[in-house]
Amino acid sequence: MSKDKIPKTGITEKDLFEYMENSMHSDIDWRSGKTFGAVYYPGEKYSKAISNAYIKYMHENAFDPQLFSSILTMENELVQQTASLFSSNQKLFGNLTSGGTESIFLSVLSARNWSKKQKTIKNPEVILSSSAHPAFLKAMNFLRIKPVIVPTKKDFNLSLNGFKEAINQNTILLVASAPAYPTGMIDPISELSNLALENKLLLHVDACIGGFLLSYLKKCNYNIPLFDFNLDGVSSLSVDLHKYAYAPKGSSVLLYRNDELRKQQFSVYPNWEGGIYGSTSFLGTKPGGIVAASWFALNHIGENGYIELTQKTMSATKVIYDFIQNSEHLSLIGNPIMSLIAFHSEKYDIYHIADELSNLGWYIGRLQNPRGIHLVVSQIHADGAAENFIADLQSVLKSLSNSEIKNKIFKTTDALAVNALKKTGYNSIKKTILGKTKSNKKSKKRLIYDLKSDLNLEESDDLFRSILSSLY
Repeated sequence: MSKDKIPKTGITEKDLFEYMENSMHSDIDWRSGKTFGAVYYPGEKYSKAISNAYIKYMHENAFDPQLFSSILTMENELVQQTASLFSSNQKLFGNLTSGGTESIFLSVLSARNWSKKQKTIKNPEVILSSSAHPAFLKAMNFLRIKPVIVPTKKDFNLSLNGFKEAINQNTILLVASAPAYPTGMIDPISELSNLALENKLLLHVDACIGGFLLSYLKKCNYNIPLFDFNLDGVSSLSVDLHKYAYAPKGSSVLLYRNDELRKQQFSVYPNWEGGIYGSTSFLGTKPGGIVAASWFALNHIGENGYIELTQKTMSATKVIYDFIQNSEHLSLIGNPIMSLIAFHSEKYDIYHIADELSNLGWYIGRLQNPRGIHLVVSQIHADGAAENFIADLQSVLKSLSNSEIKNKIFKTTDALAVNALKKTGYNSIKKTILGKTKSNKKSKKRLIYDLKSDLNLEESDDLFRSILSSLY
């Protein structure tokens, strides 16, 4: 099979599916719960039906609301169904987007456009915590908005005093997270709401990863602090459906307190030669399948289904949480409130532990500042995967504990390798890391982090642009 040119004669369905099946053998075994993040799977009970809903509308284009009225109806319904989770007493306004990044981008765009209109601010600034998602920085880079980053406190919570001190005449938006991705902790949104009201500022709540689950945790009588439109200062909120609502990848909802603010995200060009152009979001063409499948997921799984999935998620989370809490060599980073867990080790190199877990087939996140392992638990980990992870983690810790000499050798070898590369200069470091990235062998990610700590911002920027370029 040619990899560089479209075949002159179409390959049979059987052969292509066989090729795909063989190719998938190199992918991570996510169905057994080997991923902590990236994949959110509701189980075969729901997945097949949701997939069929996507296929039914696979070729329809949701760009023009007058073209397929059924898609428009479904989008409006799923937006209001989602909105009902975040406000007890008022109608909200919103749209479906392609994911959390687009939702965040549009929330920043709306804030900028609204502030230009209302306050004639020419040099807008957005205040956010160092724990806020990088999608905000990406949006501000595109939109030429100055980010004002406030470092988190020693306990990893958002610094309210830092936010207060950062507000000036150019501030257009405060950003809060529910929860913050690195630690799983909810920012003090009630206090930020008051701060926004006092200063007549907009406040966006990034609930992309956790908003849906938090809403159902409340229904399961968990003590969840207010984080949504029940706080008067919250002006917009983003929540992904392709995470804990278990819709297909590419579905998020952006909600606003009022329609005037939502209008600021629209793109309208009435004098284009090609006709009047209007779009509610960043995308032009909008896959009808995503709208249909997202709507189908909410209505097929239903309240009782989501409560069951929430309980399974938190059951798996408790298994891992309790193990870390009781571990002699591990400790939590922060105080997570839902299913995001971060932990580190005072005794062992946490990145070495992460590498060993990767060698055992687990896909896990790595934190920096502080160094840690990051897990996003979902219902897929409830049927034994959480216990399997703990068993493998115990095995790694036992191996390190039983061979202190081996552990010291690892540390010494790593240190020598890092120091040797540092002496060669940035170009050699870059060549070495790119070589590891391109090889089929699993690279020691801990070495990359150790090397990166000594690179300046310009070098780090160039290095990771080059890594991305080498992969695509």
